[in-house]
Amino acid sequence: MGRPSTDYFEGMINMIGREKFKQKLNSENGSTIIEATFVFPIMFIILFFLIFMGNAFYMKAKVEAVVAESAIEGASYCTDPNLEAIKSGTTPNLKTLETKPYRYIFGGMSEVENKISSDVATKIKSSDMSLFKNMSPVLTTPTGQIAKYNSNVLYSTFTVQVEYTIKFPIKYFGASSPTILKINSRSEVPVDDTAEFIRNTDMVIDIFSGTKVGQKISDVFGKINDFISNFAKK
Repeated sequence: MGRPSTDYFEGMINMIGREKFKQKLNSENGSTIIEATFVFPIMFIILFFLIFMGNAFYMKAKVEAVVAESAIEGASYCTDPNLEAIKSGTTPNLKTLETKPYRYIFGGMSEVENKISSDVATKIKSSDMSLFKNMSPVLTTPTGQIAKYNSNVLYSTFTVQVEYTIKFPIKYFGASSPTILKINSRSEVPVDDTAEFIRNTDMVIDIFSGTKVGQKISDVFGKINDFISNFAKK
């Protein structure tokens, strides 16, 4: 009688292993294994969902911080055209200083809008915005429409607004495509430039003084002042 072959021993080992596996399934430990088979995948799905949602809120907070800071910076540039030269920490050259009087009436704020829009787009697209490389925010607002100076005659504001999407790197619960979050961030800051407002007002007064329109405006303001004075005396 010859020696048993290797296949014979492997068959015996597999048979013993199957018998032990059946015994474990019929025991309390076996039921635990079955429960773990269903619970662990669900736990991992929930865990990854929480991680990705946490990253999404983290990016949303960072984008909102960029938008708020950029709106403040844009309003500051509108108020003081020499701010960029002053921020360098050195004494600016007199040749580079730009006072730009009457800039709210003539020329607009296109330079400031373009600069802030470009800076915001660059910051949002930076690699350190997300904790995961494949889950960075994707800007959907055109770069030229991010920042806007709003002139409302008596007061002005500077607005920064962006729309962007955050795409989850995996699909959930049999979805045909990964989850995509659409988020909007907006910040509006008043442009406080009292000196320039007075300068513009004086220019308008000088233009209309001596004309019929200027005389009518002066008469209206005179009546308003008289009414206020009489009301204050009572």
